[in-house]
Amino acid sequence: MQIGLLEPDGFSPEAGARLAKLGHVEAYDGTELPRFLADKDVLFIRLAHRIDAGFLTHAPKLSVVCSPATGLTHIDLDALASRRIRLLSLKGETAFLDRIRATPEHALGLTIALLRHYRTAFLDETNAQWDRDRCRGEELHNTRVGLIGFGRVGRRVATYLVALGAQVEWFDPAVTSAEIGNRHGSIESLIAASRIVILAASYQPGASFILHRDHIASLRGKYFINIARGELVDEEALLEAIEDGCLAGCAVDVISNELGLNRRDRWLAATRNRNVIVTPHIGGATFTSMQSTEEFLAEKLAALCGSQSGAGVAGVQS
Repeated sequence: MQIGLLEPDGFSPEAGARLAKLGHVEAYDGTELPRFLADKDVLFIRLAHRIDAGFLTHAPKLSVVCSPATGLTHIDLDALASRRIRLLSLKGETAFLDRIRATPEHALGLTIALLRHYRTAFLDETNAQWDRDRCRGEELHNTRVGLIGFGRVGRRVATYLVALGAQVEWFDPAVTSAEIGNRHGSIESLIAASRIVILAASYQPGASFILHRDHIASLRGKYFINIARGELVDEEALLEAIEDGCLAGCAVDVISNELGLNRRDRWLAATRNRNVIVTPHIGGATFTSMQSTEEFLAEKLAALCGSQSGAGVAGVQS
């Protein structure tokens, strides 16, 4: 079995050793992608490539794609299905994911960074003004923070917020009760009750916005953080609100259509002289979390190979 590591930088040695017991492992060197893909039965990916029909034309033998993520906006699921390629991801792996803390920690970091104006406060040679008054901010203590999405990430963020003395509000139609925070029956109610709104909902490909233009209008004077997916938000309306100076601050770790035609340049321009933070989808990008997820997927692949030992990986169907 030929196993390819499409983004091998920092790949877990333990995961690599486990994969070596299953077949020959090759790391992509950044050149001649068609040649690299040509003989691969299994491909480990991250988030730098869009896995679609065009990409798959270069991988005629591919049977399994392993993606250490819960969100799958970087993968054309229809293209995989048409080729009968199996996808192994972290989606639905709740017991394992409960141990992964990178994204909730990043959400907390972005929240504090907005409240304390860290983009302005972090001095360097191009930003040398020693003036604390221009960085005067707000505290989390006694502040109402609304979470849209109260699954694994949302609940973990809520525990961090409570530990810092914030008051947690939350909305999630799939959750009827929780031991923490105040449940709201609508997004409108949650926004009205909150000073800070954090989007932590899951995304299904093809789903419509969760936050529409009217919701964004009601964020006037508030802080907004998106650690979920850019596709969940009316991004045009959000950028207009930011450009018009309507929000107290905004931080996004995700934008819509990250690997295609997108509004990245406009987002970067929006950071000028505004309390706006853009990070390049780093929510899960810690050494600990990435190594853990790679090791988990290596074991998941080994289990799949064991269950298909009679037919081999090529016999696995979506």
